[in-house]
Parts: sequence; C-alpha cells; structure tokens
Amino acid sequence: MKITKTRLTQIIKEELGIHEAEGAEEIMAAITDVPKAAEAIAVKVRAEIEALAEPSGLDPNLLAQAVSALLTAG
Repeated sequence: MKITKTRLTQIIKEELGIHEAEGAEEIMAAITDVPKAAEAIAVKVRAEIEALAEPSGLDPNLLAQAVSALLTAG
C-alpha cells in the first residue's frame, strides 16, 4: 500500500487532533523540515567520520557502521 504525501499529512493532523487547532501550520512546517534537517546532520556526520578515519587508516564505511550501531543501540 502506497501512502501519498497528502494522506500522510491528513493522518498526522488527525493523530495530533489539529484540524483547526492553533499552531497547526507551524507544526506541519516543522514536520516538513525534518527530512532536510536530517539530511544536513547526515552530511555533517559523514564528513566527520571521513575526517576521523583518514589518519587512522580505517575504512570510513566501517567506522560509519560502528557509529550507526552505537546510535541505534541506545
């Protein structure tokens, strides 16, 4: 089953009970900004991992997997 962006937005509004609530636009704007913020964080983390891996001779992908495991373990 494929969910459209419109349907997903509707579901979020229903779950949060914000059909006509004050601040609904700000909430939806914040939700919309999450993927962009996540991408920016991922790019920065990737650059940091590559910078740390270079002097040690470690494969950046291996170090990235270790970081990922640590982040998801908590």
